[in-house]
Amino acid sequence: MKRILLVDDDEMILECTQFALEERGYEVLLARDGTEALKKVEQESPDLVVLDVVMPRRSGFGFLDRISERQRNSLPVIVVSGDADEQAAEVRGANAFLRKPFDMAELLDRVEALLSTQT
Repeated sequence: MKRILLVDDDEMILECTQFALEERGYEVLLARDGTEALKKVEQESPDLVVLDVVMPRRSGFGFLDRISERQRNSLPVIVVSGDADEQAAEVRGANAFLRKPFDMAELLDRVEALLSTQT
């Protein structure tokens, strides 16, 4: 079972996205800010991260800036944000970008596409 780390400070988004991912058979790990997400990556070794940008304590971009080069190359990240732009996400190593509010079907398609390319 593939493990997805979902990082967002909006409880409604966490709940809805977690439900949709679990319905597709994924194990979902939750973090509410970038600091908690860094710990989860080290402890839980997720296969993919769905990452908000604007959060307390450490932003999504702060998370991307702090993960190691090894993790950056092997851990797919989908950035979801209503505030940040796609280019800023790509520069920091994101594999995909969706603007909030995003279409859940599109998110699920991106998750499946990124996970299918992993060995």
